[in-house]
Amino acid sequence: MLNQRTTKAMTIVTASAQHLFPNLSLEQAFGELLLAQARKNLIHYRATVHRFEQKHQQEFALFRQKILASEPAWEAEQDYFDWEMAITGIADMKREIERLQTLVQH
Repeated sequence: MLNQRTTKAMTIVTASAQHLFPNLSLEQAFGELLLAQARKNLIHYRATVHRFEQKHQQEFALFRQKILASEPAWEAEQDYFDWEMAITGIADMKREIERLQTLVQH
């Protein structure tokens, strides 16, 4: 059984969803919010990749080869991990966006 706090929260969420997304079901409204966040994350990851490409004047694959073939400085190694995470994040967010789009199609 739902406690009083959870019930109140669901009432507020439902009312807000109906107000902000009047033509959508609760599931579609929630999907729209998740989709917006996934798109925001995708923009962030793409900007991060671009920043590293500009900083190092090369694409990740070449940078990776250089890092793995050497004893990199701490900053270069940190850039490698952050850059790789951003590339992985792009792929993850693309999959998430594709999945969420099936939920929010009206």
